[in-house]
Amino acid sequence: MPELPEVETICNAIKQSIDSPKIDEFKIINNKLRWKINRNIPSRVNGQIIKKIYRRAKYIIMEFDNGSLIIHLGMTGQFRKTHDAYLSYKHDHFLMKMSDNSIFVYNDVRKFGSIHWSSDIRRHFLIKNIGVEPLTNDLDSQYLKSKASKSKMKIKNFIMDQKIIAGVGNIYASEALFLSKIRPTKIANRLSKSMCNHLVKSIKTVLKKAVKYGGTSIKDYKTLDGDSGYFTQKLSVYGLDKCRCGEKIRNVKISGRSSFYCPKCQK
Repeated sequence: MPELPEVETICNAIKQSIDSPKIDEFKIINNKLRWKINRNIPSRVNGQIIKKIYRRAKYIIMEFDNGSLIIHLGMTGQFRKTHDAYLSYKHDHFLMKMSDNSIFVYNDVRKFGSIHWSSDIRRHFLIKNIGVEPLTNDLDSQYLKSKASKSKMKIKNFIMDQKIIAGVGNIYASEALFLSKIRPTKIANRLSKSMCNHLVKSIKTVLKKAVKYGGTSIKDYKTLDGDSGYFTQKLSVYGLDKCRCGEKIRNVKISGRSSFYCPKCQK
């Protein structure tokens, strides 16, 4: 599933690719996604101008004067851009034709993605309970320590909890914990102030680096132009057999997810 860096990459690519922000036509091709696409969305956005495009957690937000579109890529959701004419692909779900005749098409093989309309995004059920953005000053060691001290979750689950920190998924949680030398099974309330400080810095470092390299392509993720993300080549622990120290990397299941760590480097 695309995590923060992948969604940020796609969000930035869409922003840079839109020459005209006015939507002439929003067309539903196949409404069967995780939630059926609301048939009223076309009437909300047709003729409207996109005022702002940004990411919140793992969601792409398109803001208009009268509300916002909230887009989640699910596991296999992808956008592609075409010009003048729409060429149908299997698993296309909706398209946005802009006033310059460019067309953005959403394709989703496994149909776990979604698109919603909200007149007040702060109160929308997908958004209202999301935690702090990790690449802002809202995530600092004091915030992390105050939350961790009350939690008996394993630290990997803790930093992946979207109500605590927005957008951190399995890959980057593993990488951040490796960088901060913390074992993923450590209980959150046992983190010292120093550990919290290192972990905050590591989360920010890993995410910024991943955004720089266009995200991580493990399975289905592609950028807007169809390229893969290149952070796979920069991974330190996730999916690898050996650590840089020479120790064999271990993989334990935490809440059903693969959790990679080095028993020598992470205590």
